[in-house]
Amino acid sequence: MAGPSAPALVTAVLVSVAGLLAVGVVAWVGPPVTRRVVLAGTPWMVVGGLLHPLATTGVYDGPLAPALGSPLVVPVTVVLATVLWIPLVQAGHVRARMDPAGYLAASGAGVGLPVLAVMLLAGRATVATLVPLALAPVVAAIAAAAVVLILGLSAAPALAAARSLALLAVYAQAFHAVAVVVAVDALGMPASGPLARVAVGLGAPLVDGFGVAWPFLFLKLCAVALLVVGLGRLAEHRETAAYVLLGTVAALGVGPAVAVLVSATLLA
Repeated sequence: MAGPSAPALVTAVLVSVAGLLAVGVVAWVGPPVTRRVVLAGTPWMVVGGLLHPLATTGVYDGPLAPALGSPLVVPVTVVLATVLWIPLVQAGHVRARMDPAGYLAASGAGVGLPVLAVMLLAGRATVATLVPLALAPVVAAIAAAAVVLILGLSAAPALAAARSLALLAVYAQAFHAVAVVVAVDALGMPASGPLARVAVGLGAPLVDGFGVAWPFLFLKLCAVALLVVGLGRLAEHRETAAYVLLGTVAALGVGPAVAVLVSATLLA
């Protein structure tokens, strides 16, 4: 089997090294890792989800397309966020009230909105595409609320320790699962990702006419509930580690959810 081409391999190595350097710079500068800072990273999670389908659908075919169309989109997003955020944090030291979280959210929104605008112009924004885009986040909120209610009744201390990050993690994973259900059952797109394909395969023979992707939603909600309980307990003793891990869980939900929805609607 032929391996990746030399240019693609070089790009992968360079992106990976740049990502590691970006993480190292963040660790060296040492901005506070608070719940608010992790929450402020949500716009950057959306940016990663927007960049991926731009490359996979051919809207962007520049030199970074192989990286953006692969899991390397994660380090690319980390590098971009670091290049914009760290200088803002350093410049903010001259102010009486520095706001790392505000800088992170603002820089992410500043990148994400133009990317979204380009996607809307390049895509097919019709009622048939905009309705799923609008309904999926709402349905995800309902599913996430049910999970949070159950956790509040059964694991209140862990939920209280993680607080807003628990809500973000649950919503992010519910959003991804709902996006897959919408893409597969409502829009007829093939499932992407090994877990989604396995869950769709399990759902296909179970309930005729009900859809085949719903087991993925059930599995996702069960998994994120267990993760939130475990990381909430970790937050009672090691807050920073728990916050970073909860942010990672959220990023692995928001980014793929945006990518799936955009690929199945605007760029289908």
